[in-house]
Amino acid sequence: NDLLKIPYGAIPKMIEAIHFNDEKPENKNIMLPNKKENLVKIFQGDKWIYKNKNETITDLVESKYNIIDDHYEDLDNEQKVSPHIKTSFKKFRKFYEEGDEEMVANLKKQCELVILNNR
Repeated sequence: NDLLKIPYGAIPKMIEAIHFNDEKPENKNIMLPNKKENLVKIFQGDKWIYKNKNETITDLVESKYNIIDDHYEDLDNEQKVSPHIKTSFKKFRKFYEEGDEEMVANLKKQCELVILNNR
């Protein structure tokens, strides 16, 4: 619920909370071994595999957006969203879903920084 108050910062904060949480080591499944290369390491099954960094970050952003958007919808259907949060989240949703290049690029950069800062 707190993340809905900061929709433009919610996705990077969610990635950090999920994938770099010391209390949930099983979720620590992404690593950026070299910031100069376009590769990340993802833990799949029982081993680490390399994947394309840009594609992985795009997938991370998309999946976290879907989580926060679904949560917003659930709360909105129950009429538990304040007018201020409703206004800011709908604006964020419009920019994201229309593919605002600058905003999406900034989100991806913030998410990459989260991964870099937690290696």
